[in-house]
Amino acid sequence: MRTLFIEAHSNQDIMPALKKNLSSLRKYTRIGLFTTVQHIDQLEKATKLLVNNQIQVQVSKSNKAVVSQGVRSAYVGQILGCDATGARNMKVDAFLYIGSGEFHPLAIAIESEKPVLKLNPFTKVLSQISEQDRRRWLAKQAARLDKLKHATRVGIILSSKPGQYKPQIAERLQKRFKNAYVFIADLVTPSDLLNFPDIDAWINTACPRLVEDSWPKPLVNADEIQ
Repeated sequence: MRTLFIEAHSNQDIMPALKKNLSSLRKYTRIGLFTTVQHIDQLEKATKLLVNNQIQVQVSKSNKAVVSQGVRSAYVGQILGCDATGARNMKVDAFLYIGSGEFHPLAIAIESEKPVLKLNPFTKVLSQISEQDRRRWLAKQAARLDKLKHATRVGIILSSKPGQYKPQIAERLQKRFKNAYVFIADLVTPSDLLNFPDIDAWINTACPRLVEDSWPKPLVNADEIQ
């Protein structure tokens, strides 16, 4: 089913939170700035405030060389849960994510070794994604890849959802692995995979954040092995 996406911008002004934490942000000469679509309309004035306080600001879009089938984010400086590739190769001292929660800034931390700061515009609290969280995610990634390497039979998940349907990638992966089988579905849940006990490991061509759920067998993103 096709879905109509309507942007909803937050009424929360991000400037008070930014001004409150300027002294902490001045520790960094160059900052990569990201936010979600809820606050994207305020990113320009946030950039001006930082620049006026002698902080160089970089903003970016999805990395076309990394993201399959074109750019996912609609705006410069926008981050999606499934796409933080704009952070790759940015020459900055730290990243600043303006928004709530850890789902989006963790995606940035996975893409880069630089510090990732998160500024909550509602609570005005500035904090940082811990290196421990980043290393824990990378350790899990390495374990998944190792299990895929030793898998005898591989299942390739192909989503039929608009924007996630990537048959070309699934076809390349099927040729790469000797015993690989493509499974197409609209919605994929861990319980669905229990119906295929002969599959030793799975490759995901849909939303890359699926790997963070608990799966009965190792699940690896296609981007992690290409």
